[in-house]
Amino acid sequence: MGETEKRTEMKEGLNRQELFALHAHYESVVKDMLDFCYQYLNFYTGFLTAILAATLTGLLSIKHGDLRALALLLGPLLTIVFARIGYSNVTVFYRRYIEAWVVTVNLEAMLGIRYAESIEMGAYTPAYVSGSGGFLPVIERAPIKKILDTAKSEKWDAEKVVRKVAKAGDTLANARNTFLSFGLIGFILSVFIGLSVVF
Repeated sequence: MGETEKRTEMKEGLNRQELFALHAHYESVVKDMLDFCYQYLNFYTGFLTAILAATLTGLLSIKHGDLRALALLLGPLLTIVFARIGYSNVTVFYRRYIEAWVVTVNLEAMLGIRYAESIEMGAYTPAYVSGSGGFLPVIERAPIKKILDTAKSEKWDAEKVVRKVAKAGDTLANARNTFLSFGLIGFILSVFIGLSVVF
């Protein structure tokens, strides 16, 4: 590359090496944030399971009408509280993951790797061009693909893409369902505890 071309490239913005460095950084952020998301999900799932197991064990070991059963109400209460806290923690890291993922998508499009308009690679032509125009396959779930296609056609900003993708993502939906299940089980257990004291 001649000196004039280098100067022109620098005037236009980041050069390819800098884009690749940013891409490597954000790929690691994507991995780290998703790891944190699953670590929190696993921690709270195990923690809530232990609370419910202890509460159920206590419930099965008391006699009907025993007022000490009221102490067991602490288990369902803690389950509901920690289910809410757990979901909030998972949401934070999932949103950060989606933010880093959107940056990675943008960088890959700029580099012509994936999500690109077309490949201009000179002598290096892939045998199988991806549907997005790059050389790495892009396989997204139908709802996410629809969001990305709409975002591109309607020229959404990156922040709107983050909000929409985070809302439609599998991980957050599964976490929400998991924590709602714990909350529901906690509520049902509290009803059984109350009935065991009354009857």
